[in-house]
Amino acid sequence: MRNKIAVIAQHADNRIDPVTYEAVSCALELCAGETSCIQIIVPGDRVEKVAQEISGETGIDTIALENELLKIYNAEAYTSALVTFFRQRAPGYILIPHTSVGYDFAPLLAIKLEASCITAVKQVNGSDGTTAFVHEVFDGRLYAEVVSKTKTTVITIQPGAWEPLGRQPGKSGIVETRNVTVNPGKTRTIAFRQSDYQGAALANSEVIVSAGRGIGKKENLSLIYEVAKLFPRSALGCSRAVCDAGWLEYSHQVGITGSTVSPKLYFAIGISGAVQHITGIKGAQVIVAVNSDPAARFFTIADYCIVEDLTQFIPTLVEEFKKKYGSFSK
Repeated sequence: MRNKIAVIAQHADNRIDPVTYEAVSCALELCAGETSCIQIIVPGDRVEKVAQEISGETGIDTIALENELLKIYNAEAYTSALVTFFRQRAPGYILIPHTSVGYDFAPLLAIKLEASCITAVKQVNGSDGTTAFVHEVFDGRLYAEVVSKTKTTVITIQPGAWEPLGRQPGKSGIVETRNVTVNPGKTRTIAFRQSDYQGAALANSEVIVSAGRGIGKKENLSLIYEVAKLFPRSALGCSRAVCDAGWLEYSHQVGITGSTVSPKLYFAIGISGAVQHITGIKGAQVIVAVNSDPAARFFTIADYCIVEDLTQFIPTLVEEFKKKYGSFSK
C-alpha cells in the first residue's frame, strides 16, 4: 500500500455530504485501519468549521483549503487549488466521491498531476503487494480489475460501495487552515439554483414504479402509470435516459444524479441497470425488474426478474391484480 492517502471532502452550504465518509472508509481499508496515513482536504471559502466537524467525526487530520474563488464549486478553480497543494506533498492516492462534482474535476486533476485516474471504484483487491481497483464495465455486465502504474492515482469512489465511517469517539484529528493560490480559469461559476422540486414524492413513497428507455416510446408511459395506480403511496420514477429524451421531467429521475430512494417495493421497467441508477435504489427492500433483454444488468440485483414485453405483461399484471385485490385504494 502507498504511504499517503488524501480524501477530498464534498460539502455544500456548510453541510457535509455523507459520501465523504464513504470515501474515508475506503481510505481506511487501503491503510489497513491506520488513520495516520490519511489526510482529509476540504476545499472552499471559510470552511474551517466544516473541516473541524469532519475531523471531529473521523479523528483524522483535516486541512481547510481556502480561497474566495472556491466559495462556489468550479472545476477549474478546484483543480488549480488542489494541484498547488498536491505538488508540495504528492500522496499515493487521492480519493474523490464519484458524484456529479467528483467525476467532473477528477480527470482534470489527474491530467494536471500526471497521475492515472480510475473511476467509479466499488472494491479494492490486494495480493502479493499489488492493489487492484474494481469497477464495472460494459454497462455493468463485467467487472474490471485495474492496477495503477503511476506514483499518484486519482480514484473516484462509487457511492454506496463502502459503509460511511461512523463517529469515532475519543479521537481527535488536527485541523489546519491554509490559504491557497487559485489561478482564475476560463470559466466562472455564477451561482447554483436549487430545483423547486425537492424529491419529496419519491422520498416518501412506499412503492416506486420507474421507467427506462427500454419502454420504447413516450406513449408507453401510460402503462407505467397503470402500475403505479395499483398501490397507495406510490410514485413514478425513471432513469436518466427517459429525462434526457424529454419523456418525463428530471424531478422523476432516480439515481445518484437524481433522487436516492428507499421504498418497500421498486419496479424497474425497461431499465438496463446503469450503476448510477442502481446505486440510487440501494435501500429498496424488494426489487422487481421487467425487461425484454435477458442480459439486462438489473436482473443481477433484482429479487424478481421478468423477461417479457412490457406491452403484454403490464396489462396482464394490472388485470390480475384488480381481480384479486380490487380497487387500488384498498
